[in-house]
Amino acid sequence: MLSTYDLPRIRDNARDEVIWRNASWTSYWEKNVWILPIHRPSNAGHWVICIIYLRTKELHLFDSLADQESWESDVKVCSFFMY
Repeated sequence: MLSTYDLPRIRDNARDEVIWRNASWTSYWEKNVWILPIHRPSNAGHWVICIIYLRTKELHLFDSLADQESWESDVKVCSFFMY
């Protein structure tokens, strides 16, 4: 499972050492399937989950509220990890 804890750092071009220090313990790069929880800041504090299949480069995004307006930004976040 990945964490979105470092996504703000990635977006703000943090140094690789900072990101590596926080992510290295997970060894996520050795896994074929990644589970990525994504927090959508809002009054309700809504979460969605993205399942990333690296071999086939597929993203499966699950949103219990099915908010069609914001899924494109979630896909951009998930795609970042695939390439």
